[in-house]
Amino acid sequence: MRIPTCSLPTVLLVLTLSANAAFGQSLSIKKVNTNYWIEATAPASDPHTLQASDNMHLWVDIHENVQEPYSFAFDNAGVSERYFRFPPSEPPAAPIVVMLIGDSMSADCCGWGGGMYRYFKPNATVVNYSQPWTSSKVFLQSAEMEKMLLVKPDYVLIQFAWSDGGGAGDPERGSTPPEFMDNLRTIVQTVRGFNGVPILITLHAAREWDAQGNLTTWEHPYNALIKQVSAELNTPLIDLYHITRDLLNELGPTGAAFMELWPGDNMHTSPLGAVYISRLLTHALPDSFGPYLTGIFDPPPKP
Repeated sequence: MRIPTCSLPTVLLVLTLSANAAFGQSLSIKKVNTNYWIEATAPASDPHTLQASDNMHLWVDIHENVQEPYSFAFDNAGVSERYFRFPPSEPPAAPIVVMLIGDSMSADCCGWGGGMYRYFKPNATVVNYSQPWTSSKVFLQSAEMEKMLLVKPDYVLIQFAWSDGGGAGDPERGSTPPEFMDNLRTIVQTVRGFNGVPILITLHAAREWDAQGNLTTWEHPYNALIKQVSAELNTPLIDLYHITRDLLNELGPTGAAFMELWPGDNMHTSPLGAVYISRLLTHALPDSFGPYLTGIFDPPPKP
């Protein structure tokens, strides 16, 4: 059963129910003053799960096993579209391991990787092997590479660029553009070799502003190489540069100040900045991540 689209200020809601909704399940939207509430009901004998999506592909649980009336206030701030559905509850998805590899830009200590853990359910183990100063060249000869081969994670999020950019100027660590692309190909094929799914990620946007307070257009040149390898090998790609650029334009230089980790550093991120970036990144994950994600539609903590 499909309930007619409800048009709200800056938001579009499509509410869907299972085919047997006549047996006690219901899903509706109610306006109370200036707030909108999503209301769902299911009988104790037939629990359902309220799910949401912003693209009708990646569906994430909002509330599992609804057996009595359940409602929540929908925060539509900054939302252009949001969809809800109410299918019968299913057993938890089989456990998976999600691994991050990269340099300091995605490391727990100073990058966005530390914000990822909060957005995964217990049936997903998130392991972050990103390390400061680790280029793709260094990773291929590292203990982290050996550990990845032992763990054989189901998904590997791959974010290299910053430490590779030294090129011939740092032959021990840096990679020239051809070397960088070859290294990414090797990593992608290695992950596929143990039946994992590699996901390439571009380097996020720099918090760099001009005198008028406008975000500059600087982008790491190796991002184009990442996209090229992704297209060549038909590898999932998350364009984190594009995503974070939109975020920074929305926040502005003053609003984005909380993301600074060290004075004058416009690339590394504070713990709260990592949460903001990771929240956006989870929205761009492949649809198969849906059963493992949680809280991605919740508003991020206020600075």
